[in-house]
Amino acid sequence: MVWSIIQAILLLSALIPQGHLICDGGWGGPEPFCIDDGAWFSIPEEILSSESTDSSCTGFIEQVDRATFARVDGVPRLFPVGLNATLTRGAGDCTDLALLRVEILRRNGIPARPVHGIMVWDAETFWTDALHMEVFGRGIAVHDWVELDDGQTMGAYEGIPGIRCVKLGNGVCLQPVFEALGYM
Repeated sequence: MVWSIIQAILLLSALIPQGHLICDGGWGGPEPFCIDDGAWFSIPEEILSSESTDSSCTGFIEQVDRATFARVDGVPRLFPVGLNATLTRGAGDCTDLALLRVEILRRNGIPARPVHGIMVWDAETFWTDALHMEVFGRGIAVHDWVELDDGQTMGAYEGIPGIRCVKLGNGVCLQPVFEALGYM
C-alpha cells in the first residue's frame, strides 16, 4: 500500500507541474536562485523603514515572520506549489512558506536556510489540517521551517507548549525527490 501511495504521488507530480522551488539547501546568499518572471513578494515599506536589515535585527525577522504567515494560505499539499504560485496567489504550505521566508531574509542580507524534521504535538490540545497521523494521543507530521545562522528558528512553533519540532536535516522534506522531478 505504501508503494502504491508513493507511485500515485510521483505520477501526480509528473502530470501536474506545480512550479519551481528555489532552495540550494545551504546558507549562501541570494544566488543561485532562479525565479521565473513573476511578481516578487515585498514587505510593506513601513516595515522596512522602521527597522534596519542587518543580521542582528530581530524586529525585522519578526516582521517577515508575521507578514509571510499572513499572506500564505497554509493549506496542506502533497507537493510544494513553488515560489511563483506562493507569490501570485498566496498558495503554499510549510515548505513554500519556509522557502519564501529564506528568500526574503537572504535578499535582505540575513543568512537563513530551510530545514526539515518531524513535528510532534499533543492531539488533545492542538489540532491541524496538516497531513499527519495520530499515535497514542500524539500528532506526528513532517514539517519545514527556517533556521537562521545564529540557531534561531522561524516557523517551528516556537513558544507554543505541547508542540515540538525535531530537526532531521537541511533543505526541505523530500528535497532529493523534488530535485529528481525537476522542482528544484
